[in-house]
Amino acid sequence: MPLKRLTGILPLLMLAGMAWWLSRPETGVGGVGGRVAEVKGVAEVKEEAKMIGVEEAGEYEAFEFGKVFTKPAGPKGLEYTAEARSLDGKKVRMSGYMVKHWHEDPAVFLFTEHPRVLNMAEYGLADDLPPEAVHVILPVLPGHAPDCVRQRIEVYGRLELGPRQERDSRVSQVRLYAERITAGDGRTEVEVRRPVALQPVRVNAVQTAAPGTLSVKRQE
Repeated sequence: MPLKRLTGILPLLMLAGMAWWLSRPETGVGGVGGRVAEVKGVAEVKEEAKMIGVEEAGEYEAFEFGKVFTKPAGPKGLEYTAEARSLDGKKVRMSGYMVKHWHEDPAVFLFTEHPRVLNMAEYGLADDLPPEAVHVILPVLPGHAPDCVRQRIEVYGRLELGPRQERDSRVSQVRLYAERITAGDGRTEVEVRRPVALQPVRVNAVQTAAPGTLSVKRQE
């Protein structure tokens, strides 16, 4: 009797074992094919994200700091290159670093090809800032102002050329009205503004500013 029962159960055990084997992640209909499809899905998502970044970047013409002025300077002094003039008023993207400094205008920061630090209290406007330095103008965010981000960033916005007096008494030659800022990869969004209350240098400068002078009194 036990033998007959075992004989009847054995086929069921074999069928159950075969179903389990075919359903393993490594093999079978739901196995390798399913895993490949899953991996392919992840790759497609990453590729789509990459393409979105490329498409967005495609709206902005890549522009380099070294192409702002003709070099060496001629008898007329610094002159904009033909490429710079052709991009005036158009959307461009530039890659570089925020200058570590304090600017009187809470919607502006200085942008250069390489990392730089300006000490307005020590040197004022007699600094080594390159002539192709860009004044980046951000949308106004009440209670916030730019605070130096040390990593390389990309700024996307509208280019504007021509001399203009700024609030810190500096004359800007190149301005970029920012529409978007990302990390160097061109995809990761970066917020360069922080609450003014969390920026001690800015707060101290405002508190110690004397009437009729630049607001910069101390730079750390």
